[in-house]
Amino acid sequence: MRAFFVRPFGVKEGIDFDQVEAMLIRPALEQLRTQYDLAIEGGTTGEFIRQGNIREDMFRLLVTADLVIADVSIHNANAFYELGIRHGLRHQHTFLMRERSTTAKYPFDLQTDRYFTYDFATLASHVEGLASALRSTLNADPAFKDSPVFQLLPGLKPHDRAVLMPVPLGFQEAVQLARGGGKRGDLRLLAYEAQGFEWESEGLRLVGDAQFRLKAFYGAKETFETLYRANPRDVHANLRLGTIYQKLAARVPAAEAQELLTRSDQAIARALADASSSSERAEAHALHGSNAKTRWLSDWREMPENGRARAALSSSHLNDALDAYLSAYAENIGGYYPGANALALLRIQGLLARLDPTTWEEGFDDVDKAAAALTDQETCEKRIAAALQLVLGVDAVLEVVQDERDDWAALSRADVLFLTSDRPKRIENEYRKACGRFRDDPFSISSARRNIEMFQALGLFTDNVTAALEAIDKALAACGEVPVPRERPARVVLFTGHMVDKADRSADKSRFPRTPEAEAKARALIEQALRAELAEPGGASLGIAGGACGGDILFHEVCALLGIPTELYLALPPMQFQVESVQHGGPGWVERYRSLCERVPQRVLQDEKALPRWLADKPRYNIWQRNNLWMMFNALALDAKRLTLIALYNRERESDGPGGTAHLVKTTESWGFKTIELDARQLVTS
Repeated sequence: MRAFFVRPFGVKEGIDFDQVEAMLIRPALEQLRTQYDLAIEGGTTGEFIRQGNIREDMFRLLVTADLVIADVSIHNANAFYELGIRHGLRHQHTFLMRERSTTAKYPFDLQTDRYFTYDFATLASHVEGLASALRSTLNADPAFKDSPVFQLLPGLKPHDRAVLMPVPLGFQEAVQLARGGGKRGDLRLLAYEAQGFEWESEGLRLVGDAQFRLKAFYGAKETFETLYRANPRDVHANLRLGTIYQKLAARVPAAEAQELLTRSDQAIARALADASSSSERAEAHALHGSNAKTRWLSDWREMPENGRARAALSSSHLNDALDAYLSAYAENIGGYYPGANALALLRIQGLLARLDPTTWEEGFDDVDKAAAALTDQETCEKRIAAALQLVLGVDAVLEVVQDERDDWAALSRADVLFLTSDRPKRIENEYRKACGRFRDDPFSISSARRNIEMFQALGLFTDNVTAALEAIDKALAACGEVPVPRERPARVVLFTGHMVDKADRSADKSRFPRTPEAEAKARALIEQALRAELAEPGGASLGIAGGACGGDILFHEVCALLGIPTELYLALPPMQFQVESVQHGGPGWVERYRSLCERVPQRVLQDEKALPRWLADKPRYNIWQRNNLWMMFNALALDAKRLTLIALYNRERESDGPGGTAHLVKTTESWGFKTIELDARQLVTS
């Protein structure tokens, strides 16, 4: 999150406002970080004011900051001017504070506002109270408005922050490269790195959408939850979370799935409350329909065959799904997805009601109302079928209007024919053509098959089911061996460890002596740890490490000996990395490194040692910290059942700079890795 401080500068009326920031505001923000995991970076317009100008940067910062802290202890024109801009452009998260002993009278327009008061003589005593008050401000109900402008003008909308904070081109290109290469871990790294910049929200949105399209739902969940925490009324984030929770529910046990579906419903409800366009409302209603359909299927799918139809017809979730899909379709008649789903459920409901009128009538006060409802249902079904036939070009005369680029429209066209035609051969031909568009995507073809299986399980449209499955199964066979969903790795082992000492390293600072004895001891420690991991449930599926001389290369070599596949992560291109992190070990290590590069799949983080331009201003950050995080996020992105970090680590002689072994140990522990520390002090005494 970004904070912005509006305050006087220097000593004014006996108050040193620079000291207030240093001893009160910043310690309170640090307490938010350590106690509540709210990482907030902040600053002032000091440099602009001193230059005598209020620049575009100042306006942008006032609009884009997640939190503005305004000290109005004295009558300072610049502070009031900036506060007015903030109140006029943002509806909430503006926090007012003032020194309690000041003699300055509150300005009339602010007299009704609430303030946090402090005593300049005892600043440290107010840190905890300020941190608590700031946390309450950030956690305020999204509908609450602390701006008097927005309170008095309820129809006023907050300014769109995205207009004033363009995402750097380099970051955009990095997201595109990661998405194009399917690099889920790289996207998680980029999401982490975007945080703290003024363009954080829009950068996270780019990453989240890329993760969403790659179906990297665990990473996308983290990204969009970060956006939600910053703005609970973010419609796009809530719509994405509605889908993500829904997708994740299909991967977990039933009890956990129900919780995720509930969270999905909550996110969708938030989106509906703030949606400003018919397309957003249509998407939200369709997601509600999908959740209800999932619950409906769970009501009868696992039942014995002779009880499914009755359970399916009597389930309340059927009407819930229908209502939601129909609401979505009403928002956008051209939207074939909710229309096709509504038509399918209407057809199922109508057929089951005619096959089992007793069960249908149980839902109504009397037989006449049941009959009238069924008539209305049939009328709705016919109208939707006619509209979909027109939109999708189902009639032969209109086939030319279909958008040949829309593969899913072709599949929906086949679905509508399945529901409305009694010509099985034509249905088979339509599915054959539609599935041909997905020849490299067997999972999408399989999703079409699951829709047909729903009718098959209920014993409906038997001839059409046979025809459709004939075409779909041929398409699946043409894809070759149909891949099963990727099995989660049992355990991924990440490694970090000290390099071999450089020749000029003094004995009192040695961590990995340049001796055969030290190397043999390090190898033995690594092998012992890996054998122990292999003995654990599931063994070890993959090892990840860099390629530096010393611990890294030894790890790869021991993994090869034990039959554990590894991946090689290089902070720089192979030759540059060799110069930076291998060459000093001597020709023997260089040969082993080159052999490693030839036999192990490798990834490269960046082309040069300097950070990318868009990242250069990130405080206290360098390529080696980035490299550690990159490896960790790629390990996390594999969604392994267990994650282990093995660290060859001398705590008494930590790394020479940021981004070493100590950094990765601390970071992975905060992400839940099991940590195995190998006592590298033994290398020095061996």
